[in-house]
Amino acid sequence: MIGWCNGELLPLAGMSIKVTDRGFTLGDGLFETIAAHQGKVAHFPAHMARLRDSAVIMDLTIPYRDDEILQAINNVLLGCQLHTQKAALRLTISRGSGPRGLLAPQDATPQVLITASTVPDYFPSAKLARVSMRRNEFTPTCRIKSLNYLDNIFAMREAVDKGADEALLLNTQGHIAEGSVSNIFFIKNDALYTPRLQDGCLPGVMRAHVIKTAHSIGLNVHEKSMGVGILQTCNEAFLTNSLVRIRPIHQIDDLHITSQVWTDKLRANL
Repeated sequence: MIGWCNGELLPLAGMSIKVTDRGFTLGDGLFETIAAHQGKVAHFPAHMARLRDSAVIMDLTIPYRDDEILQAINNVLLGCQLHTQKAALRLTISRGSGPRGLLAPQDATPQVLITASTVPDYFPSAKLARVSMRRNEFTPTCRIKSLNYLDNIFAMREAVDKGADEALLLNTQGHIAEGSVSNIFFIKNDALYTPRLQDGCLPGVMRAHVIKTAHSIGLNVHEKSMGVGILQTCNEAFLTNSLVRIRPIHQIDDLHITSQVWTDKLRANL
């Protein structure tokens, strides 16, 4: 397998990072996970817009134009022979090397890496488990995909230990936030509900696309704070991210969810 690193296509086995790289030592960087289908990169402008918004929050420079990154992605897909199937792309940006300490040096040179891998064509419906980890809705890191993903790792590990496929994270106020790798939606009385961004969920690219699609097919959308009571009253529930697109939920803790009428309509119209 090959990847694109700072302007060069290289074998992954031949790549290296400096031991002083702040992405390695401090998690000081960003990433995007992007889907590609038959060589077509899905929602690329939306991913780059989110990446650049996040870079502003972090005061991090992205040293390449969008068209340069897109060309690099296409080269990686071709080089990995993934241009004729479904692939997962990972775009990683580290701030670069710096001396010991938290404050970033002004002259740091960002490091950019693009890799690709295969991804399943189909994801079965998911079982969720509430976890003890809480999403901190007050920190800027809940709004960006930073290289420090430990909270998500801990949440997923706890969920898997409980026999689930994904975690259900609440925020510090007890409101539903998201999954460890996904946004969450509920259908109740022919309306779509999803947590507000202010409740600590990531502004997902697929989340925004599903909301737009719901409006287009006449489904009322409510972005609001929700307690766990919605679990008892919803008719349907599903997860979203760029790779699974829409993934139905069939169980949350001991609660079984059997309907997915609107879920299927949304999937058919994406």
